[in-house]
Amino acid sequence: MDRAALKASIIIGIVGMILISIIYFAPVNIERNYSAFIYAENSEFEKLTEIKLVGKLEKKISLNYEFTGSVEVDGIKESIILKRIWAKNNVFKSLGYSTFIEAKNSKTGQYEVTGTVDLSKDFNEIIIRHSKVDYKYNGKFNICGPSSNSEEAKAIIINIAKNN
Repeated sequence: MDRAALKASIIIGIVGMILISIIYFAPVNIERNYSAFIYAENSEFEKLTEIKLVGKLEKKISLNYEFTGSVEVDGIKESIILKRIWAKNNVFKSLGYSTFIEAKNSKTGQYEVTGTVDLSKDFNEIIIRHSKVDYKYNGKFNICGPSSNSEEAKAIIINIAKNN
């Protein structure tokens, strides 16, 4: 192979890698609506609701993907930043995404955890626990989607917990 052909091949390879990187690492818009079920282990209260998840998934070279957006459940909307969770002892196996919902305490100025959001790695299943929902219905509730009854909701909790 002569020098000119080698230079052309190198340039084509570099341009190809840049194009693939631009396409792969471009933020992905995600908008999901889940039919959801609110229930508590120690309560008879059950309710159907909807969860709306909107935001952008940013892929990074370090593979620590990050979802930035909002989640809305039962009329309560919160901004969230979900971080990718990795399997123990396996750098290349993602289990899903998780974050804490935080609110600033107006008296102390400190941030306090008011809930959690857990998502499956394919964004198909979601679990939310939120103090505002707990306060609204007077208990400790799980909000799971997509589900329409407590058995489906419990299966989602088991599935996401199994992967964590």
